[in-house]
Amino acid sequence: MKYTIEAVVGRYPEVKIGVLVGKGLKNERSRPDIEKYKSESIEVAIKKMGSYPVSQQANIASWREMYRSFGTKASEYHSSIEALTRRISKTRQLPTINIAVDVYNCVSLRCMVPVGGFDSDRVEGDIAVRFSPGNEAFTGLGMSEKEYTYSGEAVYADSNRILTRRWNFRDCVETMITEATKNLVMFIDGSPEMPRSEVEYALGELSDRLESYCGGSYSPGIADRYNPVVRID
Repeated sequence: MKYTIEAVVGRYPEVKIGVLVGKGLKNERSRPDIEKYKSESIEVAIKKMGSYPVSQQANIASWREMYRSFGTKASEYHSSIEALTRRISKTRQLPTINIAVDVYNCVSLRCMVPVGGFDSDRVEGDIAVRFSPGNEAFTGLGMSEKEYTYSGEAVYADSNRILTRRWNFRDCVETMITEATKNLVMFIDGSPEMPRSEVEYALGELSDRLESYCGGSYSPGIADRYNPVVRID
């Protein structure tokens, strides 16, 4: 299996994506020691935001510009990190989904970067970030009906379906990470404004926490304009 950003690096040459492959993990609904990590991550994010509006945070603002560049209204559709940050700004809480997802939400907040992932056993073929030709079917988390991509929309996709809409706005149902997930692949979407060193730090934090809470083995990599294809098998 490969992961490629070849289709988008021409337009976004400064994008760099952290890739983490996990194998043999034991994912659970929750465990007591992760609650402290979640609380700490919320406090880290709130401190980083300070008194500035969420939309003015550097990495979030950069994603807003990218959303606009591929035809999405950034005021209506938020990158995953903007949506998560807005949520904790209001509630001071993170939802409990399962350990692996809770961990990547925490890392996302700590590093102010979109983080997501898929159950790799449910992925079909290779994974790519590419531009949709339009009219590709998608069923997102929490949706009861299919919707369709628009022409030029940036998406994650495997060989047979759309995995996320608007790059990192919403994940599909078919490859979501559940308590039954044993093998996964996660992505840290570093915007043009995010230094490579920060992507590397987020990769290390994600790998360490997943290994601590879920066991398993983890292999990191980074896709960028110099190395746009990363093996993830």
